[in-house]
Amino acid sequence: MNRKNKIKQRQHYKTSALLFILFLVLFVGANIITKDKTFSERENRMLAGKPKFSVDKLLEGRFTSKFEDYVVDQFIGRDFFTNVKINMDKLLGKKESNGVFLGEDGYLVENFNKPNEKAVKENIQAINNFSARYKNIKQYMLISPTAVSILKDKLPIDAPVMDQEAYLQSYKDKLPQSVSFVDNYKTMYDHRNEYIYYKTDHHWTSLGAFYSYKELEKSMGLEESPEDYYTQQMVSNDFLGALSSKSGYDVKEGDKVNVYLPAKGDSQNVVVNYVEEQERTATLYSSQALKQKDNYEVFLKGNHPLVKIKTDANNNNTLLLFKDSYANSFIPFLVKDFSKIIVVDPRYYYEDIDSLMQQENVNEVLYLYNANTFFNDTSLSPVLNNE
Repeated sequence: MNRKNKIKQRQHYKTSALLFILFLVLFVGANIITKDKTFSERENRMLAGKPKFSVDKLLEGRFTSKFEDYVVDQFIGRDFFTNVKINMDKLLGKKESNGVFLGEDGYLVENFNKPNEKAVKENIQAINNFSARYKNIKQYMLISPTAVSILKDKLPIDAPVMDQEAYLQSYKDKLPQSVSFVDNYKTMYDHRNEYIYYKTDHHWTSLGAFYSYKELEKSMGLEESPEDYYTQQMVSNDFLGALSSKSGYDVKEGDKVNVYLPAKGDSQNVVVNYVEEQERTATLYSSQALKQKDNYEVFLKGNHPLVKIKTDANNNNTLLLFKDSYANSFIPFLVKDFSKIIVVDPRYYYEDIDSLMQQENVNEVLYLYNANTFFNDTSLSPVLNNE
């Protein structure tokens, strides 16, 4: 290569490098000045907000983890790049898009991700430590299987799915004896031909939550609900859930959303205190959510760091519930059993859990998650350890 060509090549490299740097500067600048979004229409979920900084949170690693979630969720052009991937998958005729299988009978089924072994180990240790600190408090755990494990007959042939049931059993065996594992797998499987999971969303329906609550009744020794205690009321018949948005698959028919209400003659008075939002209501349900895309938020307005529920149950029993969003449609069934229900979502909760235990005179604890969330959760152990 002669000297003239070498000079041209160097100039080309310099120009490319400068353009790349300029692109990065503009891209980073755009991310900085663009207003954060609170909700993703495509994924039908709340997006991570900028976490509050403190030295303690930085040292313990929680700030870094939350900030990573924030950067990923607020990434400019995120929806565009997601759309490109989804459309490529559809052109290739794939029966799986963005972690969602196109199943039979209109079911969209979220795949089960490989568990985060480090997080699982830390959660087990944290639960062990927490139960040791509160030896006199009864503790229970319900990790529900998701549709990918129960509705296997709906999946495409040879869909590469990990054995979720085996992981659930393995986790159950590792729990300390002081924590009672509520096994709802058989119950969900026995009712698999009923409407226990939404077709377009990753949550269980109120019916699936109800069947699982019946298992909790047995484990906790609660008074069993008569068959006619609840009446069902449909509040939506066109719910298009998170999986329809996440996958990009065309959905012909929306889901039905039902709520379970006490039968006529049975009262169920509540005061719901959304602590961080400084809001109180006299209902577990949000009619406003039915006007929005995510109809599942009809249950307790979605997820919150801390919710305190007072009921008219006359027993002075207080339940502390650690949860993900599966619990939102489950909580209405607990109202008749506890005079207070303290709801903590570890993904957003930063306060001292021991102080909360003492302030609220907690005498029972329930961990309620779905398997997909729990086996990759990194937020529970710091909360239990008060880190």
